[in-house]
Amino acid sequence: LTEEYRKNLLKILSEKMEEARKTIRRWREEAWDKIQEKTKEGEIREDDKFRAKDELQDLIDEYNQKIEEIGERKKKEISS
Repeated sequence: LTEEYRKNLLKILSEKMEEARKTIRRWREEAWDKIQEKTKEGEIREDDKFRAKDELQDLIDEYNQKIEEIGERKKKEISS
């Protein structure tokens, strides 16, 4: 691969990784909105709301870590 082509691939990879992170943030916001709505409706207790928030954040962190790991692996493949 030419150096210019590799740079272009790395740029595309970075854009795709950012799109994935944005999608995950949007999902987190949607899930949190639903949790708050269920709390207001009395379907979820306050304790459960905060437990769900922590679990949601743990899941988001896990997926963001996977994005980073895959992205770094792909960057190495492209660069070599």
